[in-house]
Amino acid sequence: MVAENLVKDYVIASVAASIVPVPLFDIAAVAAIEMRMIQKLSELYGKPFSEGVGRNILASLAGGVLGYGVGAAVAVSLTKLIPGVGWMMGMVSLPVLSGASTYAVGRVFIKHYEGGGDIFDLSTEAMRGYYQEQFEKGKKLAAKVKGKKAQAEEAAPSAA
Repeated sequence: MVAENLVKDYVIASVAASIVPVPLFDIAAVAAIEMRMIQKLSELYGKPFSEGVGRNILASLAGGVLGYGVGAAVAVSLTKLIPGVGWMMGMVSLPVLSGASTYAVGRVFIKHYEGGGDIFDLSTEAMRGYYQEQFEKGKKLAAKVKGKKAQAEEAAPSAA
């Protein structure tokens, strides 16, 4: 339960970071958030942590699933440069994709660590199907988080 709550906290952070209107900063922020989540999960499960191995795992998991890899994320982020519709597309889709990715990564590590593995023996090929399944679940969670954030922002001016 602690691990699941930790992952949800990082999903919220990823959604918030990807709303930042600065193209590419959002991608870097989400990658840093996911790396920190892996580190915290490693500590929670008493497992060793390696930032280099973690980066490779992140790239491998996100790079080949549902077309949501680094290239797709960068493309969506760059749409924020287009006035009007492009900016809105980036602001609508990237928070959900980022949150879903963070959720899926967290779930992969929880499953792997609870199975007795550590960061050094995680097979991204073996986990790709599970990542994809969790990514779909994560999209729903991230959409809820994004909706709650939007409601809070709308309510804030009227409360003042």
